Order: sequence, then C-alpha cells, then structure tokens
Amino acid sequence: MELSLDRLTKHYGSKIAVDCVSATLKPGVYGLLGANGAGKTTLMRMLCAILESTSGEVLLDGQEITSMGADYRNVLGYLPQEFGFYPNYSAMEFLLYVATLKGIPKGIAKKRAKELLEMVGLNHVTNKRIKTFSGGMKQRIIIAMALISDSDLILADEPTTALDMSVSNSILDLLLNLKEKGKTIILITHDLSIVSNYCDSATIMYLGDIVEQASSKELFKNPRHPYTRALLAALPSKRGKKLENIKGTISPITEIIEGCKFHPRCKFAMEKCKTQKPVLFNGVSCHLH
Repeated sequence: MELSLDRLTKHYGSKIAVDCVSATLKPGVYGLLGANGAGKTTLMRMLCAILESTSGEVLLDGQEITSMGADYRNVLGYLPQEFGFYPNYSAMEFLLYVATLKGIPKGIAKKRAKELLEMVGLNHVTNKRIKTFSGGMKQRIIIAMALISDSDLILADEPTTALDMSVSNSILDLLLNLKEKGKTIILITHDLSIVSNYCDSATIMYLGDIVEQASSKELFKNPRHPYTRALLAALPSKRGKKLENIKGTISPITEIIEGCKFHPRCKFAMEKCKTQKPVLFNGVSCHLH
C-alpha cells in the first residue's frame, strides 16, 4: 500500500494552515511532530477525507481518496484526540456498533471487540457504560474503535494522551506490532521519545510547512533544520548539558510571514531567509542546506 500526498494545501480565508505538503508513505510507522498550530491535525483530517483540501490531493495506490468512498473508509483507522460517544452504551456495545457501521459480520466483530478490549486493558469493564469511564479509559476505547476493522492505514492523533506510562507503552507496542503486519501508521505526537523509540521516520512541521523529513535515527543523530535542532536541544541531557530555549513565540496563523516562516526565531537567519521561502530538498527546507 502506498499513500501519496501531492502539494496538499488548506487555507481558511487568508490563513494558511497547511502549505503545499508532499510526501509518499509506505508500510511503517511515521511520526508527525510540531508545536500547537503547526498544522498537524488539519493535515490528519485531510488524510482522513473529513476535511476538504483547498488544493492538492491524497492518493491511495494511485486513486484519489475522495473518490473512493466506503472503500477508503474500510482501510482507514482514525484515532482522533476527542471523540463523541453514546454514553449509555457499554464498551462492548459501542465497538459492535462501530463494527456494524463498517459492515463487519457480527460473529467476527464480537471476537475482534473482545480481543481489542483485552489489548487496551478494558476487558474488566466490557459491560460497563462509557459514561462511567475516566478520560484515560475513553482514550483506550477510541484506540479499540480505530482498530476494529483491522485497517491497513492507521492515523493516530496523540494516541497516548491521558494514559499512564504502562498503558501508554502497551498501546505503542501494539501499534509497533501492527507494523510487522504491513500496516502504515501515522502518529501525531509532541513526545520526541515516542518518535525515537517507535517511529521509522519523522516529519517536523512548523506553521503549516514541512521543515524536515528523515529516518528517526538520522533525525536524532544529525538534525539539520534550525527548528529541529532547537527542539532536540530543549530535551534533558544525561550529560547535564544546559537546556536551550527557542527564542520568541510562534506567530499567529493570521500573520503572513515572507520567506522562511521560522526566520523570526532563527539564530542562523540570513537576509534571504526573510524574503525567499526555502523548498524541501533532500529532506530539509532551509537556506543553510
């Protein structure tokens, strides 16, 4: 399976939320990183075909996803940050309801739902109503929902939010096991350790632009974009190295920035950074490379 993004763009009036993003994704685990407002969730919603792009397209094995209808939904598992539940449904009833919407036969659905509830650590509350669940338990139900159809493409927006460390690790291990079955998994996360430990590849976004793409190993070993370097420099070091802060604040999406969008905060900025927008080349979008 191959998912291709071709110059995918989303505008809200004069605001640019995602700016001409292109990428090709094959089976594996991809980390999507960036601060709030970087455009990660907007990009994810376009990949799910629940938000229409302003321009560009998303292709699955050469076919535009908006033309695929139910065929695309059947290969897609989506873990949103927030999701509305039927509060009076039990965990099992909710998963069976989702399975029905996806056309999964009842016998297969019940067996799959039971397996998933055990995987996400909710087998002890199978018949309890969702309205009695904590935030972390509801997050686990969302994860089970996304996996009910054994999807080939899994998009996860902060999948470990509100989960304790042990449950978080078990969920990430589950996603890692799915990779071995030939799945394509995209994780939105703020947690660099998740990218380092679980992702094959990492993409860094800043104000709607992809500023760097690399294997996770290469990204942590040799970050090239100044924003990526600054993110890693802000991580605690075992050597006791002083943490660095990124100067300034992220510009609001309403502000139009000429040239490189990171240049107002970049200590390496040159004059052309203020007027010429860099293009993504060899995995980095920066005039220094």
